[in-house]
Amino acid sequence: MPALTCPTDSTSVSQPARRSLVLPGAAVLLASVLSACAPLSTSTDGAIATNVPKTSSSKGAVNPSSATLARVAPAVPRFRDPMAALQDELTEQAPLPEVEQQGVASWYGPGFHGRKTANGERYNQYDLTAAHPKFAFGTQLCVRNAANGKTVMVRVNDRGPFVKNRVIDLSKAAAEEIGMLGKGIKKVEIYKLQADDEDCPQALQDVVLQARN
Repeated sequence: MPALTCPTDSTSVSQPARRSLVLPGAAVLLASVLSACAPLSTSTDGAIATNVPKTSSSKGAVNPSSATLARVAPAVPRFRDPMAALQDELTEQAPLPEVEQQGVASWYGPGFHGRKTANGERYNQYDLTAAHPKFAFGTQLCVRNAANGKTVMVRVNDRGPFVKNRVIDLSKAAAEEIGMLGKGIKKVEIYKLQADDEDCPQALQDVVLQARN
């Protein structure tokens, strides 16, 4: 195939040639030839320029080092499993206090209301008190219903119960606090408190919340 010779300017194509080119389909061929003959752009020093994009020099290139990447904090997911969060909270809490006694509790109410207790007080079924065979009068106890986890703090002011296999008698109000009024007897756990305690241990109350949820 003969080599393609490109015209140097617009006058290089003779008038007859121009007229002959304006034939059906010739216009497309002429456009292709002229585009192939278009001069390459040159740089100021005469070198032929290319269309390859320039890359940034090593001076300005950003190349984070491994030390920089190590300082970046890992991503933390926004959603967290509620059960996992609860487990973490329970792990961080103080351990449960030691159980002093376990067994069946009962309660006494209207038939004894107003009568003297073993320490000389008048029994009031609406106070948070209890009768216990051994703990000293005035001792504060935390009684926990083993069935539902509810707790109540009571003060010992009477002796009892006098029924076999029962460990404590609660006032009506105390029994109501831990949900044992219906059947009248429940299996409980007894924890001894300090004189300046104002409530059952927080750890026991957290167990109650977990049971309710």
